[in-house]
Amino acid sequence: FPVTIESRGFTNYSQNGLNYCHSGGTSTLERFTLDTGMNSSVMSARTPTGLTVSTDNKWMFETMYDSSTTANTLVAHVAPNGTYINNDSGGQIFVGDLTATSALTAVTIPVGANATGGIVALHPYLVYYGTAGIIGWSVSGKPSDLSAAGSGIARVWGQKIIKGLPLRAGAGSAPAGIFWAYDAVIRMSFTGGATVFQFDTLASDSSIISADSVVDYDGVFYWAGVDRFLMFNGVVREIPNTMSTNWFYDGLNKSQRAKVFAFKVPRYGEIWWCYPRGSATECTHAVIYNVRENSWYDTELPNSGRSAGSYSNTFAAPILTGNVATSSGYKVWIHEQGTDEIDGATINPIDSYFETCDLSSMVTKGVNSYLRISAIEPDFIQTGDMSVQITGRANARAPEVYSTEVVFPDTATQSYEQIVVLKEQRRELRVKFRSNTVGGDYQMGQIMGHLEDGPKTDKTVIG
Repeated sequence: FPVTIESRGFTNYSQNGLNYCHSGGTSTLERFTLDTGMNSSVMSARTPTGLTVSTDNKWMFETMYDSSTTANTLVAHVAPNGTYINNDSGGQIFVGDLTATSALTAVTIPVGANATGGIVALHPYLVYYGTAGIIGWSVSGKPSDLSAAGSGIARVWGQKIIKGLPLRAGAGSAPAGIFWAYDAVIRMSFTGGATVFQFDTLASDSSIISADSVVDYDGVFYWAGVDRFLMFNGVVREIPNTMSTNWFYDGLNKSQRAKVFAFKVPRYGEIWWCYPRGSATECTHAVIYNVRENSWYDTELPNSGRSAGSYSNTFAAPILTGNVATSSGYKVWIHEQGTDEIDGATINPIDSYFETCDLSSMVTKGVNSYLRISAIEPDFIQTGDMSVQITGRANARAPEVYSTEVVFPDTATQSYEQIVVLKEQRRELRVKFRSNTVGGDYQMGQIMGHLEDGPKTDKTVIG
């Protein structure tokens, strides 16, 4: 469904069914509800007083209890960080009653401090951060007061602080936070007394590709650096990726790297990094790390890509926004739900397929011959028709040769539908299974193929 969301970045905030988003790249924040059927209802538009408008503005939202008003407060941060994470200009904070319709008011940032990076709630403190390693915090329980007794400012690093998140801490050192500078990872811990907080460096040779590339997965933080993937589980270390590191970094449009965003899908143990590939200016592809299986894979994003998103506990699924403008704004999509693409009254199948590795056992055994496949016995828990196709080549540099796709139904009503009869041969042979019907779904069992030695080839194999 269409909801107007500024395509440079989307940070969804939900409390008691209320959601906030930045609207249209101008000066409006929309408050709307989002029900379990992904139906939206815009309740009000709130204009922050004194906002510096920029098409490069990127927003962050937090909610905090304000002891001075005894009400839940919406805290909104904006800075022109949409294209460059090393931006050192702007940085404004606004507050207002969470459920009110009145304009948000600006928070005064102390002299000598800045908020070019962003904000994070370390309850009961609001923490802001930015250029030249600045981290500041509010009076306890008063997120709009950054100057009175109990507030503070620290210069903890020499480079800009890009991102901050809450960090688990023990008794006496909570609340705590973890912060990513341009080239370091820093911990912030509560001490009380005159200092209130202390800081220590967790890594001084780290990096971060974008503010939205960090995911907190069960207390372990995963993020994309400028040339490798990293994690923090008590120590900062690299996530080995021999599958798609070059694919990701060589294909990334580096001029748009600040738009890289990540989200988790806990049901399947996945962390997704969405990124603009090639000359794209919005995210078109994703690389995925499976925490449970310690494996990597990648995919192209649907509908020309996504502009931003995050995991939602309400839906137990990620919510992502499209990057193609419609007459009423940008569409919001709930992913990992059902088996089809549902856009209003329009239902489209989601093309799903997998392909085996090269089946070239004869060659690896020293027999220089083709491999012939005459039949396949499908074994799927299957909804909807599926198809199988044989592909392969004569050698590693030869062109691909594709067979026609043969369809097999979910329920065999005739004996000949129980197997798939083929007459194909390749020196390097692969099998591709595909589901592309409305409601299509499948789980694979033990599939058997009828394979045999084919005709011999010359020592020099030419495709």
